[in-house]
Amino acid sequence: MPGSSARRGSAEAADRAEPRAVRTRERLTNAFRDALPETSLDQLSVAEICRRAGVHRVTFYGHWPDIRSLAAEVFAQSVDRLARVPQDVISAAAGPADLAAAYERALRGQLREILDQRAAYRALFTSDTDAGFRRRLEAAQRERALAAIRELTRLGVAVPGAAAGYPAGYIAGGVVTAFETWALGDATDVEAAATDIAAQLPHWWPRHG
Repeated sequence: MPGSSARRGSAEAADRAEPRAVRTRERLTNAFRDALPETSLDQLSVAEICRRAGVHRVTFYGHWPDIRSLAAEVFAQSVDRLARVPQDVISAAAGPADLAAAYERALRGQLREILDQRAAYRALFTSDTDAGFRRRLEAAQRERALAAIRELTRLGVAVPGAAAGYPAGYIAGGVVTAFETWALGDATDVEAAATDIAAQLPHWWPRHG
């Protein structure tokens, strides 16, 4: 029954928000990150993550259905976190070009994260079952693009189609595809990649010298 499903989903969300559940998820995600330098994502097992975290496998499955789902959540959140431009930086921006430069610095941080964990990002981008990784990434980038567009509009930048959400969707799709290209390639020059990606942004995006 639809009502039962909704109640069950709400109960699961509430359970995951409980302090003990939050601490358990943190232990599991930390164990996952600690294991990656030693074991590839394809070879990593639930049993190994649970051994490192000191929890039972049943506990793991109470949070994620498999390793790929955990990886999708962890890496999508990592990239999204690095996209965040602090409010004090936004407030201190002298104008549109200054603010655009702040967002492009955040882009460099995202590229460094992908470079540091390139093997794992490659596995997620190329997997037939990415556990929603790309969907999560695009949704997060769309929210960041919407925030950037709001701030640029506030500073006087005219963004065609902003009210309909087209610019944010366009940027999000393009940036995620650029991330995929970066992850699957062999280049390591973050500055050059960031410059090339920024050059593809729409004509209304402020340029700076």
